[in-house]
Amino acid sequence: MNVKPTVFFVIFMLMASSMFSQSAKKKIDSLMQVAETSNDSVRLRIYNRVSFYYIFNEPDKAKDLLIKGIDQARAKQVPFSEAELVNTYGIYYDVTGNSDSAKYYFEKALDLSETHNFKVISIMIINNLGMFHWNKGNYQEALDYFFQALEMNKKNSTDSADGTYFNNIGLIYQEMGQYDKALIYHEKALEVRQRHQQKNEIPTSLSNIAVVLGEQGNYEASENTFLRAITLAQEENELGKYYDALSGLSDIYIEQDQFRKAIPLLEELLKGRNENNIDRRSNLIAISHLIKAYNNTGNLSAALKYIAMGNSFIEEFPDVKNATVLFYQHASETYFRSNDAKKGAEYLDRAIATKEAIFSEDNANAIASLETKYNILANERALAETRADLAEKELEVEQKNTLIYGTLGLAIFLGIFVILVYRHQKLKNSQLQKEAELKTALAKIETQNQLQEQRLRISRDLHDNIGSQLTFIISSIDNLKFGLSGEGNKVTEKLSNISKFTSQTIYELRDTIWAMNKTHISVDDLQARISNYIEKARVSSEVDFQFEFDNNLLNDSEFSSVQGMNIYRVIQEAVNNALKYSEASVVHVRFAKAETAMGEKTEVVIADNGKGFDIDNADFGNGLNNIKKRAKDLGGEVAITSTKDIGTEVRMIF
Repeated sequence: MNVKPTVFFVIFMLMASSMFSQSAKKKIDSLMQVAETSNDSVRLRIYNRVSFYYIFNEPDKAKDLLIKGIDQARAKQVPFSEAELVNTYGIYYDVTGNSDSAKYYFEKALDLSETHNFKVISIMIINNLGMFHWNKGNYQEALDYFFQALEMNKKNSTDSADGTYFNNIGLIYQEMGQYDKALIYHEKALEVRQRHQQKNEIPTSLSNIAVVLGEQGNYEASENTFLRAITLAQEENELGKYYDALSGLSDIYIEQDQFRKAIPLLEELLKGRNENNIDRRSNLIAISHLIKAYNNTGNLSAALKYIAMGNSFIEEFPDVKNATVLFYQHASETYFRSNDAKKGAEYLDRAIATKEAIFSEDNANAIASLETKYNILANERALAETRADLAEKELEVEQKNTLIYGTLGLAIFLGIFVILVYRHQKLKNSQLQKEAELKTALAKIETQNQLQEQRLRISRDLHDNIGSQLTFIISSIDNLKFGLSGEGNKVTEKLSNISKFTSQTIYELRDTIWAMNKTHISVDDLQARISNYIEKARVSSEVDFQFEFDNNLLNDSEFSSVQGMNIYRVIQEAVNNALKYSEASVVHVRFAKAETAMGEKTEVVIADNGKGFDIDNADFGNGLNNIKKRAKDLGGEVAITSTKDIGTEVRMIF
């Protein structure tokens, strides 16, 4: 829904905004005065807290104060404060975008805390390392660190802090699109925070749960959960969390085209964030949503007012490029609706240029990452070959020594020597065989892991890059249609056809991503996917669809992702043909077991009561040929029968 800023920025900015408000400067000055008259330990703890505030408001001051504090901690030999300050120094570098330095100082702080057995700081640093890998897009590494922090906290502290780690784990799964798992961990975080009456953290958990429910399409439950978060945040005077909950609820309304509900929420959070100086960097998203809402409610004068506000915002924060694309896109629509085609085209060009710049930068980063991984793999391969050569030479030397010693003792100990050599060789062969089997098993596991990672990476790229590009194309075409409202119908008709074709491409892309994300597809998954497709076809047509699914199939083995996609595509193609050409009133889809001469098989039948066709003189186009090819790929066969005025049947057995 919203554009995701840096993880550290979001989480720590919320903490900073809840700790400090307009009177923050006075509090900071008071703390620094206390520090000058305090002992070493108290003074250094104050330096750490004040530096944390400066990171998000005056980064240069944060850096100077952290360096000063670290130097004093070393000189005064206060290792606890040194570990704490070095960890905060890592946060400074991560927030300011210097990831290599951030990793260096996190690991240095961890070494200090583990050397002195500061368990509390170690847990905090491990959590920060998880944040670091999250920012880098290394989700598995981030999960490993968060689970480590959770386990260490259980051993060394009460479970009151578990909510933080459950929350972070849930956010990672949410980022990966695994919403069922995300919901489990967000609910665990909520349970811990409610049990320990951490009232200031409960709104965060409720908002996270509401976001996941919205992603799952459960809008009513999402809305109710956001409203609970808003009420609790108000009661606890947690302004940052209150505005976040308002933003999430407005997203739900925008998603459902309930623009009049979204407008007052967006205007309230925009005003509140500006007046209280809380997370103002994210305001461009709220401005963009307001422009979209006013466009769709016909209040173009209000939309133009927010376009002016958005332009001023971009001058203040020029680095929020993803949000800038959304702003230019909705501003373009406003001008087209206002019959100002020149301005509309200008903002559309800006949107396209900014999107292309981001896309090029993302591609460059991806290529650099692939090159780094390739170099690492090459070095590891070279190292493995060197080790193999050394092992072979050691084996040759060992065999020669055995031969020499055996020859010297042959005359006296021939019988004993033969037995020893035989046993030794047998044991050695057994060990080599076990090592070979182990290497083979490890290689298979590594290959499977790499394939799964590649599959997930490709599916994320398809969803994030290709999917967003196609969505952007549809939006741009709609904007052009507004700009060309005075032109001939043929142009707008062609644009509409392109928009429909692009939408269909997005649906097919989602089906492909669904299959790619799974190594195996259960019968339950396939049944749900087919049911969803048939339900959409029923809603968009006047045809009565009947879907029959044999419950005995639910106990059968899984399909591979390729098999599952082939079955789904055969049904999809046959149903599409029936809708396009048959003029049928009923389409029956049956998925069941079938007894054949070759034993028990799976049978898929798609039948309609349409006008039929002469199969002997029919021209089998790409659609029917594709069905036959997919049936062949499944190791089965397909039979297509049709009778005029009675209907057509496609029967596949595999």
